[in-house]
Amino acid sequence: TLRAAIAEAAYLTGLERNGDVVSFASYAPLLAKRNHTHWNPNLIYFTNTGVFPTIGYHVQQMFSVNNGDTYLPTNVSDPAPADFAASCVKDSATGTLILKLVNGSNAPRPVHVDLAGAKALPATAEFTVLAGPDPMAVNDFGSPRTVVPRVARLPVAASFDPDLPANSLTVIRIAP
Repeated sequence: TLRAAIAEAAYLTGLERNGDVVSFASYAPLLAKRNHTHWNPNLIYFTNTGVFPTIGYHVQQMFSVNNGDTYLPTNVSDPAPADFAASCVKDSATGTLILKLVNGSNAPRPVHVDLAGAKALPATAEFTVLAGPDPMAVNDFGSPRTVVPRVARLPVAASFDPDLPANSLTVIRIAP
C-alpha cells in the first residue's frame, strides 16, 4: 500500500542519516510471479508478459538514484514531526544537494526548508513526488500505475516553503 511505502521511505531516511553506521540495506523479498507467491508483499510482481512494480519499488528506486556520499544536517521545520521524516545528502562528485521529505500524514503539510549554508543555489530544482490521496492505494495487475513518481521543476532559494502532498515522498535535487 501507499502507507507501507511511505513508512519504508521514513525508515530509509533514518538509514541515510546513520550512513556512518549502516553501510548496506536490501529489500526482501524482491520478485514474485503472479499466482505463484509464497508471501506478501514483494517488491516486483510479474507475469509471462508483464512486470508490475509496487509503490514500494518506486520508493526504493527514488532512494537508489538520489544518494549522496555526505550527510548534511537537515534544517526543516515542521509543527507535527511524529509523521514526518527528512534527510539531506550531498553528492560530492557533482555538488548536488538531495533533500528527501516524507509526509506520513493524510493531509498536505507545509514545511520550511533552510539551506542557509548552501552556496550558489540555482533558481529552480527538480522535485520528484510520489504521493496519493488514498493511503491504502496499491499498484497491482489491474492498475499498475495508480501511484507513480511525478517530476517537476520548482523554484528554490536559501530558504523556501514547499507544500508536501498527503502521504508522500518528495525528493528535491538542487544541482549547482
